[in-house]
Amino acid sequence: MAVMAVSALLINTACYSYLPAIGGALVPGRDVRVELTSEGSVAMQAAVGPRIRLIEGRVQEMAAGGSATMVVEQLTSLDGVTVPYAGRTAIAIPAAVIRRVDVRTLDRKRSWMAGGVMGGVFLAAVATALAKARSRPTGDVSRPGGSPPDLRVP
Repeated sequence: MAVMAVSALLINTACYSYLPAIGGALVPGRDVRVELTSEGSVAMQAAVGPRIRLIEGRVQEMAAGGSATMVVEQLTSLDGVTVPYAGRTAIAIPAAVIRRVDVRTLDRKRSWMAGGVMGGVFLAAVATALAKARSRPTGDVSRPGGSPPDLRVP
């Protein structure tokens, strides 16, 4: 069970990373991380709470002026504390409050590394299980660890 939990965590963290968006553009349907300006943190306080620096979520739609409507998943404060977003509706983020946009992308190199580590952990678990299976008493006195067979009377 622990091996599966570690594997799931490894896949979740190693396979994806945030890379700067080309031209700072927000594209509907993409998972993004938006960094707010200092003024933006104050302006967005009513929607996301005080002292928020990063907003992570999925872009729902773009307006003509460059503002975006996002379904928010988590927030990061100015102190670096990350919390899940408690709101239930999508929020509008004006283009003027956005300092930077990063797009969540699949990191192939880290994904292959994670796969290699998971494969190694799997092989180690199989080798351990096989070694434990060999050390159990078999009922065969000729093998080390074996016990004499039960005598049965007809």
